[in-house]
Amino acid sequence: MLEQSGEHHFVNDIDAALAADDTVLWSFLTSNELWGGAGSIADQGCGPSRETRRPLEQLLAELGREQITLGRTNARTQTWTSVFEQWHAQNI
Repeated sequence: MLEQSGEHHFVNDIDAALAADDTVLWSFLTSNELWGGAGSIADQGCGPSRETRRPLEQLLAELGREQITLGRTNARTQTWTSVFEQWHAQNI
């Protein structure tokens, strides 16, 4: 989805994390690049359109829920996960 929306820098970050060891992967999974505010994947991945963002938001909600279960989160993981779940439930 990120590749299709032209966000190659996000794709490169994800690919690098997936190709590295667990320490680097967890660092990315708990990073501000993924879960932070302005400029993060959670905030702007797949652009401003609600239609193009919905699938990404659903995936991030699932990822966030798993991370919360494991206790390995960013300070904003819970907030983003809750917001994405609420939007999905309300079909926003």
